[in-house]
Amino acid sequence: MGKRDELERITSSWARRTLASGRVALKLGRAAARRAVQAVDRHGDEQLGEGLATELDAMKGLAMKVGQMASYLEGSLPPDAQRVLRRLQRGGEPLAFEAIQPVVEQALGQPLHELYDTFDPTPIASASIAQVHRATVRGQPVAVKVQYPEIARTFEVDLGHLRRMGALASLGSALSAEDVVEELRDRLREECDFEIEADHQERFARRWADEPWVHVPEVIRSHSATTVLTSSFAEGQGFYAFVDAADEAARNRAAEHLFVFSFRSIFAHRCMHGDPHPGNYLFPEARDQTVFLDFGCVRSFERPLVDAWKQLARVVLEGRRGDLAEAMMATGMVPDPDRYDFDHHWEVMQYLYEPFTQARFRYTHDYVRRSWSLLTWNNPNLRHTRMPGPWVLVQRLQWGLNSVLALLNAEADFGTLFRAALDHPERS
Repeated sequence: MGKRDELERITSSWARRTLASGRVALKLGRAAARRAVQAVDRHGDEQLGEGLATELDAMKGLAMKVGQMASYLEGSLPPDAQRVLRRLQRGGEPLAFEAIQPVVEQALGQPLHELYDTFDPTPIASASIAQVHRATVRGQPVAVKVQYPEIARTFEVDLGHLRRMGALASLGSALSAEDVVEELRDRLREECDFEIEADHQERFARRWADEPWVHVPEVIRSHSATTVLTSSFAEGQGFYAFVDAADEAARNRAAEHLFVFSFRSIFAHRCMHGDPHPGNYLFPEARDQTVFLDFGCVRSFERPLVDAWKQLARVVLEGRRGDLAEAMMATGMVPDPDRYDFDHHWEVMQYLYEPFTQARFRYTHDYVRRSWSLLTWNNPNLRHTRMPGPWVLVQRLQWGLNSVLALLNAEADFGTLFRAALDHPERS
């Protein structure tokens, strides 16, 4: 078999496998439930995590993204299963280098050996839409993010199935599955365009350039395109290695970094890094700094949404129960106030803002689990709440960030940090 035939075989096999993820993702919930019962009976929660990690890693695409979120979102799986799934955050089964090299050469228009001084064929990370290789350009160490062939088409298949499922799941509720799926589609389409990601990365680097505790890797534009993104190489401990090695003071400072970066981005810059999973952070050992990676999932907001969020936050922080209905209506999440239990929602907001109303607060797993229960299983407003598209990623950030802070077991004056972000002057 010639080299071209072998390459076509590899790529064709990859495409068939990834396109199948849409169909398999539909069965994921039932499969997880069955596997959970079987695993507990036989080998325990680690076996559950191992089985799911292997299956989701092979599928990539939207299914693997679900696995990445399940690996750290509190309450999504048993803790031992989540621990095994963590491998999806920074690495998994990579695509063969023979299929990756043509992606780089086609995107950048030159042979690989002319583009890079060195290029390690073994990736240092592989995730849902791309894998990352270490290389050098003009003597500078770089990280090269290379998109999997056919991954954009895979997402379209996944979302088509998800739309049909959502239409059934949202019957009888105020939730518009179409709005949610369209929001996911827009974000995933952007995430598959690395030129857009490069723009996001450079924008965040400029906005945070004056903060020495923030490091955003530099984009190497000469070696970046729609399916390839080359950035300066960033050194640092991965999240879990940092958690294991750092003392409490260092973990608390890291938590403050993640917290301020998230909320100041929203309130001052009207945008957010919407993928707060642990694999997107590095912690250099030699300096008090956090490296922020992967700017594919970024959401910008119109001023009215941010203003509504600020209004709601101030209503809760100032204890103005009588203004809750007006503030919630401004968010667009309450389509029918006559059917909405504002007393329950006030209770929910008091709990969610507890970290900001105490002198110091420690994020724990129990706190995050209780938050989830108040908003889902024990929430009388669940079927009377609309989720406008721009708020979809906000939910992901809220639960993701809270779960990461709980993993850090972080304690700090989050109230002062939150109010400072809320009052920070807006900047473009």
